[in-house]
Amino acid sequence: MMFILAIPAKSTAQTATQPYIDINATVEREVTPNEIYLQITINEKDYKGKKTLEQMQAAMISVLKANHIDIQESLTLSYMGSEISYKKFSKSITPKTEATYLLKLNNATTMQDIIVSLEEQQISDIELIRTKYTAEKELKAEMGVEAMQTAKAEAQMLAQAINQEVGKAITISYWMNSGQAQPRLYKSQARNMAEDTLTESSVAEPIINIGKITYRFTVNVRFELN
Repeated sequence: MMFILAIPAKSTAQTATQPYIDINATVEREVTPNEIYLQITINEKDYKGKKTLEQMQAAMISVLKANHIDIQESLTLSYMGSEISYKKFSKSITPKTEATYLLKLNNATTMQDIIVSLEEQQISDIELIRTKYTAEKELKAEMGVEAMQTAKAEAQMLAQAINQEVGKAITISYWMNSGQAQPRLYKSQARNMAEDTLTESSVAEPIINIGKITYRFTVNVRFELN
């Protein structure tokens, strides 16, 4: 008796792989912050008992109102405290009372005017702590569209060099980041003069330099090639 085992012939044909092209495209924008946050600190010890915290607070609020600032909306008290220190070998006490405020502004011009006016009231412990661009969501959408259009245009240019055409996008990934110069601590003109660090050229410079925020939107797209 003969047995015949039939074995299918192994196919040598390989499944065709769809050709594709990967493209990275980056779009960059610089925008001016439209929210600026100042930290203002008032400490009674800076006035050597000649002015109280309440008097200096009233002077600060007067400056803000003169610059048309909505106090309820823009100014918050972030810290208030008092410290009692005992002198060594003495029962006398020295009260030190201070308060720190957070002021939100919408443009650098107003910020400069307020800082100059506060300086005139002997309020000079001011720091730029944060800036923000509130239309970031809309900017992200706009930059995303531009980055995708840039990626497709580049893919088409390269595909035409080998007589092919760009088809649909197979995969898309993206990321966005932002960067800006760190805020600089404001130092009063009076203190600068005392330290003899001001020059004629530096007097004309802005008290605080507001840097622009740089956004970068990057896409990675894989397009089919036909």
